[in-house]
Amino acid sequence: MDEKKNKFSLKVVRDLIFSVGGLVAMNGVIQLLLYPQIKNTLGSEKFGDILSILAVVSVLATAIGTGANYARMVAKTKNRGGNGDFNVFLLISFVPVAVISVISSVTILGEKGFLFNALFITLSFLSVLRYYGDVEYRLNVNFVLFFVYYLLISVGYVAGTFLIKGGVFGDRLTWVVAIILGELLAVGFVAVSGSIFKGRDALKVSPEFGANMKTVMFLVATNFINALVLQADKLLLNVFVNGEAVTVFYIATLIGKVIAMLTTPLNGIIIGYLARYKGRFTAKFFTVVTLASLVVAAVFTAGGVLVSHIFVKWMYPDVYSEAAVYFLVANAGQVLYFISGTMMVVVLRFVHERYQLIINMIYAALFAAIVVPLVWKFGIWGITWGLLIVNVLRFILVAAVGYAHAGKNGGNEGENTEEAAEEPAEEAAAADETPVLNEEN
Repeated sequence: MDEKKNKFSLKVVRDLIFSVGGLVAMNGVIQLLLYPQIKNTLGSEKFGDILSILAVVSVLATAIGTGANYARMVAKTKNRGGNGDFNVFLLISFVPVAVISVISSVTILGEKGFLFNALFITLSFLSVLRYYGDVEYRLNVNFVLFFVYYLLISVGYVAGTFLIKGGVFGDRLTWVVAIILGELLAVGFVAVSGSIFKGRDALKVSPEFGANMKTVMFLVATNFINALVLQADKLLLNVFVNGEAVTVFYIATLIGKVIAMLTTPLNGIIIGYLARYKGRFTAKFFTVVTLASLVVAAVFTAGGVLVSHIFVKWMYPDVYSEAAVYFLVANAGQVLYFISGTMMVVVLRFVHERYQLIINMIYAALFAAIVVPLVWKFGIWGITWGLLIVNVLRFILVAAVGYAHAGKNGGNEGENTEEAAEEPAEEAAAADETPVLNEEN
C-alpha cells in the first residue's frame, strides 16, 4: 500500500514539475525577452496599446479556447461525443473572433490596413486553438508532452524577439509575427503529435452535440466573465488614461501575476486530494483553509513587493520610479485574486458548481460598480485600490459561501466527483492562463 502511495506521490510531483516548468519557460521568455524588446523598440505608449489589444486576444482565447478545453474534458468523463463537436465549435468561433479582432485593431491601434488585420486575425484564432490544444495532453495525462507544448511556444517567442530586434517586417508588423510564431509552433505540434485535430471524425458531429454545446456555452460564459474582469485593467486604463498608464500598471502588477500563474498548477494537486477526500466539509476544516490562505497571501504579497523592486529596476529602469509607488497595493490585489480562486476550488468541491458562475457574476458587478468609477476619477491609483477592494470582497464572498455550507449534508450539494471540482479549478487557474500569453498578460 505504501509503495503504491509513494508511486502516486512521485507521479504527482513529476506532473507538477513538468506543468510548472512549461509555464516557467514560456513566461520567462515573455518577461525577460519578448515584452522588454517590444517596449524598447516601440516605447511605453505603444507598448501599452499593444498590451491592451493583447488583452482582447486573451479574453477571446480564454473564453472560447479554454471553455472548449474544459468542456472536452467533461465530455470524456461522461463518455459523451468526440473531437468533432469541439472542432466544429472552434471553426464557427472564427467569425466572431475575426470581427472582434478587426474592431479592436482599428479602435485601439488605429490599424486599418488589410495585411496587419489579416495577421492579427491569424494571431487571435491561433491563440484560441492554442488555448484549446493542450487538452490533448490533459486528456491523456501526458505532462511531458504538455511541457514540450509550452517549450515550443517559448522557442517561437525567442525567434520572434530576434525578428523584432532586427526589425525584419517593420515595427508595425513584427511584434504580431513574433507572437504568431509561438502560437503556430504549439498548434502545429499538437496537430502532428496528438489526435484532437486528426482522423475521419475530426469534423464529425456526434449525437451528443447538443449536450456538449450546452456545457461549452456554460464554460465559455464563465471564462468570459473571468477573463474580461482580469484583463479590464488594461482596457480601462487605455480608455480613461493612455497607453503609457497601461505600461506602468502592467509593470507594477507583473510579479504578482507571475506568482499567481506559477502557483495555479497547485490547484490540480488540491483537486486530486480533494477528489479522494471522504470526510465531512466542516467549519473547522474550512477555517484551517481560510487561515492558511491568509498566511499565504501575506507571504506572497511581501515576496512580490521585494521581487518587484529588484526585477523592475533591472528590466524596466526607465519606468521603475513611476511603478514602484504601486507595488504594495497592486501586488496585494493580484495575490488576493488568485488566493480566493484557490479557495473557490476547495469550496466548489463540496457545493454545486452553479456557485462558480454566481460568484463570478457578483464579482463582475462589483468590479463595474467600484473599479470603473475609480479608474475614471483617479487613473492608476484608482484601479490599484479598486482591484484590492473588489478582490478582498471576492475573498469574503467565497469564504461566506464556504461557511454557509460547512457541515450541511456532509457539505455536498452537487455531484461529489472529480469532474465537479475540475471545472471551477481550471477556471481559477486560467485562466490566467493567465494566457494569448495566458494569465501573464
